[in-house]
Amino acid sequence: MFGNNNDVQLTNLRVGTTFKYKNTSWEVVEISDYDWGVDGKSIEYKIRSKNTTEAFLEVERHQGGYEIYYSESVIIPEETLKDGIATKFIIYDGQEYEQEEHYRGSYKNQTLGGSWEKTEVFMFYASDDSIITIEKSKDEKLAVYYGVEVKEKALKSIKSK
Repeated sequence: MFGNNNDVQLTNLRVGTTFKYKNTSWEVVEISDYDWGVDGKSIEYKIRSKNTTEAFLEVERHQGGYEIYYSESVIIPEETLKDGIATKFIIYDGQEYEQEEHYRGSYKNQTLGGSWEKTEVFMFYASDDSIITIEKSKDEKLAVYYGVEVKEKALKSIKSK
C-alpha cells in the first residue's frame, strides 16, 4: 500500500512527515482537527512542496479505509461564492459544480494551538469528480479550495521524522 511503510496510519501523521504525491515531494507543516458532530471527524494536513507550493490533504476514516482529498486555495470572487451557496451551483474554470454536501462543525489548529472554532463547509462536485469547497469561518469570512479525491496508493514514500 505505501511501499515499505505498511504500518503508516494516515490519521496520525506529524509535522515534518514527508511523502510523494504525483511525483512531488511534500512535507506536513501544520495539522488541524475537524469535528463534524454526527458526521464524524477528519484531520487536515497543511503541506508544502520544495518549491513552496502550499496545499491541503484532508483525511477521514471511512468504512475501514480512508477518504482523502488533496486541495489548493483558489481565487473566486466573493459574490460568486455567495451566489453559489444560495443557488447550489458554481462555475469555475469553465466547469459546472453542484453542491452535494454541507457540514457544520468545529476545527482546531493543533500546530498553532488556540481553541476550537466554528466552521461551515459547502462541497460542490463536477462531473469529473473534482471538488470546490467553500469554508465559512465564524466571522463569515469565505475561503475556497479546488481539490480532488486521492486514493491511498497515490501517496508514496511516507516517512516520519
